[in-house]
Amino acid sequence: MIGNPHRGHSWTRALLGVQAREVHVCGSLEAMELVKSLAEKMGDDFELHTYERMTELVVSDQPLADYKNVRKGDCIVAFSRQDIFRIRESIERLTPFKCCVVYGQLPPETRSKQAHLFNNDDTGYDVLVASDAIGMGLNLNIRRVIFHRTQKIQDGNSLFARGGYGLAPQVTGSPREAGHPRRPFPRDRAHERVCRDAGHSGQGAAGQYVAQK
Repeated sequence: MIGNPHRGHSWTRALLGVQAREVHVCGSLEAMELVKSLAEKMGDDFELHTYERMTELVVSDQPLADYKNVRKGDCIVAFSRQDIFRIRESIERLTPFKCCVVYGQLPPETRSKQAHLFNNDDTGYDVLVASDAIGMGLNLNIRRVIFHRTQKIQDGNSLFARGGYGLAPQVTGSPREAGHPRRPFPRDRAHERVCRDAGHSGQGAAGQYVAQK
């Protein structure tokens, strides 16, 4: 996120300007050298901790094909509110499931309420339709992550391309339920596999905002 061409400057400003004795930065290893460099330039110490996934990340060989095939515990990830509400309508029309909805512009209390409904078995809400906001601080009992598309239209970058590689593990890894593998079903599976197998390089630069006088 710190290297994002649209929002990276906000993360850079927060990291360098926060008034705290100790700052914990959570993210993928592709940002490690950049964050270390920023810390050293500010005269601060840098300490790295790495953690192993609790569950294996598995990419399915088969696409979902139709939303009538969703199962209890599934999360559909889309990148526009229009898509999110259209998908929810389709699932509730084609299946017996009711859907919770989470996206970035929802008030925090509403997001928390939707997460509570999805996480609890006795609410009747068994499927989640959400944006990549699920990868930013929400703990969700997701069995499968299903990507509606691999392009994040807002940023114009591929979710799985080298420049945005960290988004995919963030979305599929932050919602945790021990013992249930994440199985993304991206529409463009060939593109995802090429990008995944090619690996990813480190984040080269942090976003910076230059004020116009």
